[in-house]
Amino acid sequence: MTALQIKWMLTALIGGAGCGLAGFLLISLNLPFMGVCLAHAALAGAVLAYFLGTPVLATALAASLGVAAIVGPLADKTRTHANTVMSILFSLTLGLAFLGIGLMQDRRSELLGLMWGNLLLVRWADLPPLALAWLLPLVLLIVFAKETKAVLFDREIARACGIHAAAFYYAIIAMCGLTVTVNLNIVGGLMLYSLLTNPAVAAMQLAKKYRTAVAGSMLLGALCAVGGLMLSFALNWPAGASIVLVSSLVYAAALGLHSCVARDAVETSRSW
Repeated sequence: MTALQIKWMLTALIGGAGCGLAGFLLISLNLPFMGVCLAHAALAGAVLAYFLGTPVLATALAASLGVAAIVGPLADKTRTHANTVMSILFSLTLGLAFLGIGLMQDRRSELLGLMWGNLLLVRWADLPPLALAWLLPLVLLIVFAKETKAVLFDREIARACGIHAAAFYYAIIAMCGLTVTVNLNIVGGLMLYSLLTNPAVAAMQLAKKYRTAVAGSMLLGALCAVGGLMLSFALNWPAGASIVLVSSLVYAAALGLHSCVARDAVETSRSW
């Protein structure tokens, strides 16, 4: 295996595990649409960075965290469901991203690459941010296991138990925003949602315990990213689209396996 192939595999492995973990957190918070909202906020921020000449990662991260920071307060003050607020912000950021792409015709190919993703253009310097975006929420889950588990289960109950639920809630969303931003180049803003959602939902279908679901989300996320990359190599397909396809197949397989196990359990109970 060449140095380039090792770099691509490491990127897919770390990025996939980070997306799987972020997806588990967002789904557990009942905010699955937050992933696509943050992804397109990061996309709009990256387009703005090209327009202003600022660092792409920093500007995209600022946009993603900015959207993450206003969802909760805006939903509370306007008495609007968070998913409704996210849909409005999603449409706004997507419109801004397309506007920027239309205005900068000389950079259009580079900007379109952010939408569709191009794992093959990832640099070695991109690996540390990917690892950081994966390890930070993992450390949070380990060090503050009881607090984060309570917040993920029910924020109201966590608050009643004396836990600073709001702080943990926004910290989790901010870390998910970081994960989404650093993975923008790998899968692309339009397809990143599948890598956030499919592995985590598949793991939740198969796991019976909290820790197993966390580990399974990371493992399946890495499997989907690496498997999609290998599929793109074998068939000369775009890496982002291949990752989406593999993650969808993994979810379908998990759903089928879960259905078979549930049916067997029902038949066993009837036989008794």
